[in-house]
This record gives sequence, C-alpha cells and structure tokens, in this order.
Amino acid sequence: RIQILFEISVMAFKGKPEGVLCDISGVLKNWEDGKDVAIDGSLEAFKRLQDSKLPFLLCTNESLYTVEEIAKNLRQAGFDISPDKILSPVSYMLKVIREDNLRPYVLAKKSIAEVLSHHEENANCVIVGDAEHLFTYENMNKTFRQLVTGDKKFYSLGKSKYYLEEGSLKLDLGCFVTGLEYSSQQKVSVIGKPSPEFFKKAADIIGVDHKKLVMIGDDVESDIGGSMEAGLLGILVKTGKYRPSDSQHSWVKPSFIADNMAHAIDVILATRA
Repeated sequence: RIQILFEISVMAFKGKPEGVLCDISGVLKNWEDGKDVAIDGSLEAFKRLQDSKLPFLLCTNESLYTVEEIAKNLRQAGFDISPDKILSPVSYMLKVIREDNLRPYVLAKKSIAEVLSHHEENANCVIVGDAEHLFTYENMNKTFRQLVTGDKKFYSLGKSKYYLEEGSLKLDLGCFVTGLEYSSQQKVSVIGKPSPEFFKKAADIIGVDHKKLVMIGDDVESDIGGSMEAGLLGILVKTGKYRPSDSQHSWVKPSFIADNMAHAIDVILATRA
C-alpha cells in the first residue's frame, strides 16, 4: 500500500527537474531553544540530494546573517554545507552594491548594516532588511525621510509576510516595507524571494535553465508562488510555517505538495530513476 501511494505521488508530480533550489528555515531546520534544529528526516534527505549529483542551491530570505554565518549554523545542526551553496538577499545585495556603486542607508540588524556599508549621510539608495526590534517608529521615520529626500533607489531584502520561530509565527519585514512604500510612494525592488529575478539568479549560479529547476519551500507565496511565476516547478512542504489553508491557496497552485523535505526528495529522485 505504501509503495502504491508513493507511485501515485510520483505520477502527481509532473516534472523531471535537472536542478533543485531549497529553502532553509521551515524545510531543513527550525529555530528552537536558541539554536537551529534539523527537521525530522531532513538531514538524511539533504545527504541524498548531495549524493544524487543534481545541481542544487539553498535559497533563503534570511537577512539577519551572512551566508558564512548561515552555513556555520547549519553545520552545527548537522548539515554538511559551505557558503558557496547558499544564496541570500545579503549576498546578492552586496553584488548589486558593488556593480552599481551604491552608497546605502540601511535599516537592518547592526552587523548586516555594517556588511552592507551603511551610510548615515550622502546615501544614494535605501535598503531594508530584517531589523527585528530595530523596527521602531524612530527608525522607520528616519528611513521614510531618506526615501522622500533626493532620488534614491529602494531595496528590500525579501518581502515575506511572516516566519516561524520557537514554534510561533512572527511578522516578517514585508509589512514594514509595504508601509514605507505606501507613505513614500516609492516602489521597492525586492532582492530575495518572491522576486523572479532572485530565482533566475540562483539558476545562473548553478548553471541550469530556470525552467528546468524545482523549488522546495514552506512559504506558499514567497517560495512557491515566486518560483512558479519565474517558470520553475514548486514543491510546497507541510513543515515550518505551512498551514492547511495553503493547500487551497487562491492563486498559488503548487506543482506538488509534500509531507516534508524527505518526501520531496523521494519524489524528485524517483523521476530520475
């Protein structure tokens, strides 16, 4: 019976991806008791993905840490991963800053603001990342004034609605960015999910046509909606921030809905057998 159900799952997933993009939080691990903890089955599933030789990249909206810090935290949770296998809004934004000679005013965690070379004066762009307790009225108002003074580009390191931490949902930076957009009447450029450009950048990094990739994620809109809008396949997993209503989302129709990372990898690898 189990084998029959699995074969039905494989048949339901209409695709044969040549590469894999995978979210981190809510798919590989959760944040519990002040540290990253691997979700049941994800360590083994990740190892099978690595052993399969399928090109892959971890794509996260995490903007509290650099990719080096993210990789370190994952290794402590048991994952064998290096920074070059991770694409984050911070790493992508650094490239944009260098290429476009930007001088950013940054509202984000202090260490990330330093990495992005925060300019209190003479800024020519504004960047908003996950600032947690720094999303105060004073800081939001200073950022607003930057946006309405001079001709500045406006960037957001992702635009998700909420995330899961310590078993509870918490506001993500999407609502703060949307508020700044509304008040300043400045359109934001999203560096991260759900921006189609972010997924296409990931495809360029691993050298696979984006239309031949599959994205595994727990966020039905940012992970799955964004990736499918860019032309990828999308597998929604029922872990992390997933809620039952996500399976009946009004406009996002995942290519497949998996129980967890292990189920998703089972189905992907079965298409290549």
